[in-house]
Amino acid sequence: MDSNFGDGELSGIDRSELQMAYGACVADIELFTRQQWWAGAYALVIYALLLAGVHQLVEPGVEGGLRHWVLVAITWTICLYGLLAIKRMQISIVVGRRRLDRVRAHFGRPFQEIWTIARPREDIHRMLYGVMVLGAVLVTWMALDKAFSMGLPPLHAPTPLP
Repeated sequence: MDSNFGDGELSGIDRSELQMAYGACVADIELFTRQQWWAGAYALVIYALLLAGVHQLVEPGVEGGLRHWVLVAITWTICLYGLLAIKRMQISIVVGRRRLDRVRAHFGRPFQEIWTIARPREDIHRMLYGVMVLGAVLVTWMALDKAFSMGLPPLHAPTPLP
């Protein structure tokens, strides 16, 4: 870190504060990224439980039942809450990256040259959005399919010929 800060050389305190800020930003980004993954994992577990609920609670072809609608409402509430949580964490990640950029601006030329090497974008949150919505669609489809399907008549054993 041999860059200038403002009008003068960076002091030892400035250098240590920049190092602390850099470490804190990296830790925050790591935490929020991990929380995004956990939100997606929790949603999938809840969807699996809701599918078990569909299997246990929804009777095929029963008129006027509300259980399937309750399960669908819970599913979409979980989906919307998960999407909101992932979005809020993504905003925090973007803020952390902006802070890192400002800290990096005070680093020396060798660091800047290395850092400018292109790397792929990290859009994991978009994949998690897709998983959330796809899971909710699947649970909804299964609940409504089971509720409104007309069960197949029982199979009868063939009668032997006389």
